Amino acid sequence: MLSKEAKIMVVDDMKMIRTAIKRYLGELGYQNTVEASNGKEAVDVFSTERPEMVFMDIVMPEMTGNQALVEMRKTDKNTPIVMLTSVADETMVQECSDAGILGYILKPLNTDNGPDMLSSMLGKVG
Repeated sequence: MLSKEAKIMVVDDMKMIRTAIKRYLGELGYQNTVEASNGKEAVDVFSTERPEMVFMDIVMPEMTGNQALVEMRKTDKNTPIVMLTSVADETMVQECSDAGILGYILKPLNTDNGPDMLSSMLGKVG
C-alpha cells in the first residue's frame, strides 16, 4: 500500500471530478495531492512536483491522457499511473498498457465505488 504521506497527482479536465477524487483519497488518509486540468499541464506538474502516484483521465483538451502518459514515461518509467476513462476503448487501454500503467478505472466514480476503486489501485503499489 502506498504511504499515506505520498504525493498523488490527480489529472482531469473537470474540476468536479478532481475534487471528488481528492475527497475520496482524503477519506483513505491521503492528503498530499496536486492537480492538473489537462494533459499538457499534467506533464509540467509531473516534472516539477514528482508525485509518487498519478490518477489521470484519458480524454482531455490540449493533450490527451495517453499522450501525456507517453511524455511522462520519457523521464520516469516507474511512477505508478492509473488511467481514468468513461469509454472502455480497448485500443486506447492497450496503448496505455503498452506505455506502462498500473491499471485503469472506469468512470464515473461515486461515493459507493470511488474509495474502493482508488484503494484497490493504491494497494497495488509498494
